[in-house]
Amino acid sequence: MPWRFGWLGWCAVGLAGLAAVLGLATGLVLEPGPVDRLRDDAYYEFAFAANVAAGLGPTVSDGVTTSGVQWLWSLLLVPLAWACGPALLPTLAPWLGCACHVAAGWLWWRSTTDRRLGACLALLWLGNPLLVRECQNGQETALASLCLTWLWRERAAREGRFLLAAALCVAARADLFGAVLCLSGARHWQALVRGLVTPALVLSAWAVANCACGGGLLPDSAAPMPWLWHTNFAATAPDWRAELRQWWWFFRPALAGGPFALASLGGFAVAGFALVRPWWPRGLRALPAFAVGCAHWLGARDLGVPGTAALLLALWPARRRTRLDRPLLWFVLGTSALVLLHWALRWYPRDYYAAALVPAAMAAVASFGRARWLLVVVAAAQLLSLAWLVPEPLAGQRALQLAGERLAAFVPAGDRVGSFNSGLLTMHAAVLRRGTAEQRGVVNLDGVVDARSFAALRRGQLDVWLDAEGIRFLLDAPRQFAADPRLAHANGQHFGAGFQAERDLVECARFVVFGDDLATGPFPDCRLYWRRGRGVPPGPALGAQDLGPAPRGRRALLWPARAGATLLVERAAGVLEPLLAVDADTAVVLELQETALGTGRLFELGQAEPVLVLPRL
Repeated sequence: MPWRFGWLGWCAVGLAGLAAVLGLATGLVLEPGPVDRLRDDAYYEFAFAANVAAGLGPTVSDGVTTSGVQWLWSLLLVPLAWACGPALLPTLAPWLGCACHVAAGWLWWRSTTDRRLGACLALLWLGNPLLVRECQNGQETALASLCLTWLWRERAAREGRFLLAAALCVAARADLFGAVLCLSGARHWQALVRGLVTPALVLSAWAVANCACGGGLLPDSAAPMPWLWHTNFAATAPDWRAELRQWWWFFRPALAGGPFALASLGGFAVAGFALVRPWWPRGLRALPAFAVGCAHWLGARDLGVPGTAALLLALWPARRRTRLDRPLLWFVLGTSALVLLHWALRWYPRDYYAAALVPAAMAAVASFGRARWLLVVVAAAQLLSLAWLVPEPLAGQRALQLAGERLAAFVPAGDRVGSFNSGLLTMHAAVLRRGTAEQRGVVNLDGVVDARSFAALRRGQLDVWLDAEGIRFLLDAPRQFAADPRLAHANGQHFGAGFQAERDLVECARFVVFGDDLATGPFPDCRLYWRRGRGVPPGPALGAQDLGPAPRGRRALLWPARAGATLLVERAAGVLEPLLAVDADTAVVLELQETALGTGRLFELGQAEPVLVLPRL
């Protein structure tokens, strides 16, 4: 029989509905792109699906199969690539993610016999700002959250159904194995050996797939980035104090910190309260709130979740008894292992990892749905959190897309290009130009989808491996080739002894994209390099050219620049405005709004005649 809802229940539904409307209204975009939602990693999965659909096997990096993608999501994209073509994957994948998000919301609505509580849960899920943003990222995030939600619903089902849900979870995202292991243990807590059977079967099948397509038992994408962070940090020769600071910096979020608040501050506050209250002495209810207050006074921050949980513990009536929910305890611990893995151990925190925490928060809220005032607290906290989610800076990815679109003009046919951030480049230079004269092969260098390059990096012999592969050109942001280990993503020291990017790499082209406002300057650029001494150097670029219209009312231009030159745009008759200065002889490909081109005449500083005159726009 449904519980009485009361005015607090209707208040909770109203706040949850408002949170859903505002979350969806502020977080949904009609056409996500590489500057707002679709990270470079998503394009690995797009390229994987397109290559499988084309009969080329499970490949991304040119010349090798890979296990560096999430299996279930990538395979779901294959029929879309086959039926609609790879060019539509960046549009269809976010819609598929949104469908998974809605399906999970429906599961939460059906998760209880109290339909009004179910409505509250579904609204909180649908409007969660992190989930709304990340369901459109083109990656497996929404699918993983859906599978984890279904796993929770099957926690008391027969072993066959639970095994299927567990297998889908790990296929959707490998790091969900912790939740599978913990929930299976909770199902068989009186016979733990039996509880290991399902996780062992799932793990074995996953490892076999990785071995068949990748470089080992783990996915190709598991080790490269953590290895780079740890190795570069060690190269700075830190003393014990620096070591301690570094480990503490990455470990402290695991103590109910930022990732939990980002996922659901109110939900994890309820989870903390639900797991502590059953055994906490009633006479010491105010002690945790006092301890959190002291921690804040001493300078600790990121205390939203423990502070709210401590406040709930202090306000909960002493006469009301609560019971420990064992499956909920293990589900929270299993999903929380994500933070321990990605933050504390891998040193590779990403917002989309935190999205998989939300099902545990929702499970805690559902278990305490009788207390309608807790629903009000959770809904109010979600409303407040709408302002916390900071967009990830992805503007530099637009230059990678531009490079992929224009690469054939600078790289001879038959040559391949190596890149650390190779997702967008692979998609636009290889996949979308397959079978044409403009197709160019792209090889991944950080090892995320190419176990060969990661092995060369670990040996400190990437230069030797590039020679063996016949790769004469590299393309990426300049920081990727830096030798200073203090710089993020610096790989220069892993090329080999004596490698110096300033001496060994010759810039051939630079790809620059401007935003709508020229005053803010261009987005971060990426550059094409020829590896000095490897074959014949590319010839000089021809004169300045109008490369034609680009998407969204933009235009692409080619400017053969000399070191120290500055390009000017004539905004009005006789009014010149600096556009771009360069520090090397290079061919610059620019993309900017047509409205920013003024009269259509571009000059070099110090020259009276224009270097390029565009037709009237």
